[in-house]
Amino acid sequence: MALAVAAADPPPQPASVEVIRDPITDHVRAYATVRARRNRLVVSCDSSDRDRPKVVFHSDRWLARGNLFSGFRPVTHRFDNQRPRRQMWHVEDRHATLTGERRTAAFLAHLAASEKLVIRTRDLERNRIDLTFPLIDVEAALEQAMSACFGREWSVEDLRT
Repeated sequence: MALAVAAADPPPQPASVEVIRDPITDHVRAYATVRARRNRLVVSCDSSDRDRPKVVFHSDRWLARGNLFSGFRPVTHRFDNQRPRRQMWHVEDRHATLTGERRTAAFLAHLAASEKLVIRTRDLERNRIDLTFPLIDVEAALEQAMSACFGREWSVEDLRT
């Protein structure tokens, strides 16, 4: 019985926010993080890089490398019951970064409006892996983190227009 309880997945947690302000320069970095087991989806921003949020997922497994020269490889993701999307992500070791301002904005708009995200990729041994993230309170976390970085009210609604 104890093993069954220990092996059960912990209940989903709401997205968390961490804001770091440099005590000398007032430079701000902020992170909105969604956790699922030992995997993380992180949307971050940096006050020196105005209006450019960054989306990264971190896996507990080593990911299949991207292209030798560019580092990019296709990764498939799906929000709720929408159609799956295959996009190029920059993959390195145990994490992958979504690039492109328009792709990132579209991803964030869907992220804020959805209840679940599944990311499918391959590990270093070419086995298919799925990372499933329950999306709880993500919109509020995104708005709090981005507003801290950009020094003004930031809304996910701005991405949807």
